[in-house]
Amino acid sequence: MRYLSLKLFLFALGVALVAGCDSEDSLSANETGDEGTTELIDVAQTSGQLASGTSFRISGSSTDSTGAPPPKGRHGHHKPYRGILDGVSLLAPTNELLAIVDAESAGDFRGLRISGNGGATITHYNADGEVVQLSVPKAGGPNGCSFSGKQFPGYDSLLSTIAKTVIDFGDGVTFNRDTISITRAGKIIITRSGDASSNTEITTFEDYSVNGAKIEGTRTRVSNYDASTGSGTSVTTVSDGRITFADGTVTTWTSDKARTTSFTLDATTGKPVSGTIITEVSTTIAVADGSVLYSHKTTAPLVENIACSRRKFGPVSGTLETLYGDDTVIVDFGDGSCENRTITITINGVTTTKTIGG
Repeated sequence: MRYLSLKLFLFALGVALVAGCDSEDSLSANETGDEGTTELIDVAQTSGQLASGTSFRISGSSTDSTGAPPPKGRHGHHKPYRGILDGVSLLAPTNELLAIVDAESAGDFRGLRISGNGGATITHYNADGEVVQLSVPKAGGPNGCSFSGKQFPGYDSLLSTIAKTVIDFGDGVTFNRDTISITRAGKIIITRSGDASSNTEITTFEDYSVNGAKIEGTRTRVSNYDASTGSGTSVTTVSDGRITFADGTVTTWTSDKARTTSFTLDATTGKPVSGTIITEVSTTIAVADGSVLYSHKTTAPLVENIACSRRKFGPVSGTLETLYGDDTVIVDFGDGSCENRTITITINGVTTTKTIGG
């Protein structure tokens, strides 16, 4: 379908916003039955996780802990998914977002969990081609399948022995739960070189598709870490990126992410006890005429505070702007405080406050 048809399709799914008023959780679809708003909060939650590399939940999303059942779609075509991607808080209420999540997560530990739960065969090899075991954490872990600069020393040690990872769905593996069906086929291949102080990871796709959307491109992450200072950088870029959706719509996929870490290490354990991870990101999915189907970008860098530990999930400050079709979602992650769990979400000019948690 052409882009106009795609926008009409998204509208039929209830993406268009129904205006509300400014108040605490006044836009929560779990309270108002507004599926369109719930879907856009889902978009905010997922784009925030993709941008920051952290996992969190936003009140009013389909993963809201209130226990309220997801509302029926306005037009009877769609219901928001509750935890569609098992093992993570990422939400993909449409096939378009599902493909974007798979593309942006490929090669990450979170991507390994998604693939593992989806039925893939995942094999790790050392430089000699021998199979190496890597136990993927149920949650957390390094940003990407990359070295964490001693934030996760156990995984750093394991990754230092792995030169290649192959995620194989073969001719197709289908995951079913209730009314949800996700079929993935092909391979995701990750190669690594270097060590914990300086390394390069390259992720490629071999005839890879999810629910008929084909993903192509090369994702390269170059990381450097100075153990003497506790500081490091990680730069991720996508080249020749393309997503061809099941209806034949061809889009370009561009993505750039830069992370800067500055840790204070414990003198005994060598693990970080304080410090920050600062992320700047820009990702765009656009059709041939340049129209943007989806994008997210930081207008103020996202800041994670290591000292917050489990007191606050996700970034403590920073602003992320997400465009999805005709909708604009802006999230302000807070004032930098570990104790503050309030974030501000502005959807198409209408502002509300939400809470962020694990």
